[in-house]
Amino acid sequence: MALSRKRRRELRHLRKNAQDLLDEQRVVLSHAGEVLHQATRHAKNLSDEYVAPKVNEAVDNVRPYVDRGVDSARRAADQVRMVTTPLVANALANTVRTLDKLDNREASKQVRKFGERRGLLKKKRGGGGLIALGLGVAAAVGVGYALWQAFRTDDELWIAPEDGAA
Repeated sequence: MALSRKRRRELRHLRKNAQDLLDEQRVVLSHAGEVLHQATRHAKNLSDEYVAPKVNEAVDNVRPYVDRGVDSARRAADQVRMVTTPLVANALANTVRTLDKLDNREASKQVRKFGERRGLLKKKRGGGGLIALGLGVAAAVGVGYALWQAFRTDDELWIAPEDGAA
């Protein structure tokens, strides 16, 4: 595309004006950035001097009421737990028994596991625990009998010293 000399001169002039405008905008934007930076710094200083102390004072005034509210909510939650825990544990135990009666062992096992994880149901004791308990009782009885035999007073076991050597 061939442009006339006049159009080329106008395009160069337009390009120069556009470049000048861009340069001026860059200068203006850099000044705006500096002003924004200074404004941010002043806002932070004002916040530290005036706003933060007021907020801290308000928080200190409100804190006792919030603490009391939190404490009362905790007490209420503890009371609800104390009342509902036995009811839920009983319902879970009944559910496990009913599922066992219906021969639905898998569902019963899952409900029992859930109750045990939540601390609502006690774990079943296996046979090994009962055997260990029995062995422990037998060992304690054996030790007790051995001590009784060692410390009993039996007149036939003692030999009296002879007085005729003098």
